Amino acid sequence: MWRKIYRKMKYQYIKLLRSKGAPSIVARSFSLGIFIEFITLPTLGSAFLLLYPLNLLIRGNFAASLIGFIMGKFVLPLFFVLNMSVGTMLIGDTLSPGTNEMGHMGFIALWEFVKEKGVAFFVGSAANGSIMALICYVLVFYALQLYRKKRESRRLALQLNKDMR
Repeated sequence: MWRKIYRKMKYQYIKLLRSKGAPSIVARSFSLGIFIEFITLPTLGSAFLLLYPLNLLIRGNFAASLIGFIMGKFVLPLFFVLNMSVGTMLIGDTLSPGTNEMGHMGFIALWEFVKEKGVAFFVGSAANGSIMALICYVLVFYALQLYRKKRESRRLALQLNKDMR
């Protein structure tokens, strides 16, 4: 079973590298997938529904955006605390939860606290996701260009060796 999954993932990776689109299209789609993954958790998973329409909007490669979305799942846990701190820094810490005489938070104060921290987490995730998407765009773009140049030079070398015989 694991071998089948590995083979399917490797096949998708090879399809991504050999896709007909320009490197900018593939890199743009990959970075879109990374960005959507960053804002998925604060939106309780509903941001995944934006992946297909946004991919159509940017005229991207859907396979590349799915690969970016899945790769984001491995990177995102490293950013949880940073997302929260960046969101708090951008929004500000205006709410300190009130307590009643028993030392427990009231329901309304608890709701306001969760609402503010959720917005802070979303803003931080969107900011960090934008930065990561930009970094991933540059990395994937240049990696694809390098891969395609090496592939073309290998093809020319093989053809020259074939012609020399």
